[in-house]
Amino acid sequence: MASSPKIAKRAAKCLFRFEKKILHTKDEGERCEEMKTKTTKVLPKTAGEIINGGLYLQRVRCGKQNCKCARGETHSAYYFFTRRCGKLVKLYVRKSEVSAFSEMVNLASAERAQRRESARTSGALLKHLRESSREYEQMTKLYKEQYFNEQS
Repeated sequence: MASSPKIAKRAAKCLFRFEKKILHTKDEGERCEEMKTKTTKVLPKTAGEIINGGLYLQRVRCGKQNCKCARGETHSAYYFFTRRCGKLVKLYVRKSEVSAFSEMVNLASAERAQRRESARTSGALLKHLRESSREYEQMTKLYKEQYFNEQS
């Protein structure tokens, strides 16, 4: 068992590395400040909490000498990869939670696609509105010129 000074030293070193790795950006400053206090990795509970990322199957080796992975047969595990404050974060997903979490990731992906499509559509509508506004301004300018020329 490690003594308490060793544990405290190791914890301080880990905290220093964690604080050093966080990138501070103007937009995500508050989230980065939150991450300094939250060192635990927690899976999102709802599709709304998934901003980006995906669920992936990875083949891993545990490192035990008598395990099947030492002979070349690897273990399979599901991980959720996402980015927080510009850093790649890898979170383990239990086998019992894979199907529900996969549905949640797919739902979040569909919501993102819908938002992108909505943004494209609204952008096209705004472009059309600007063009119509310019045409209207040109027409009113011409009518005003004609009106003042007739008055003179």
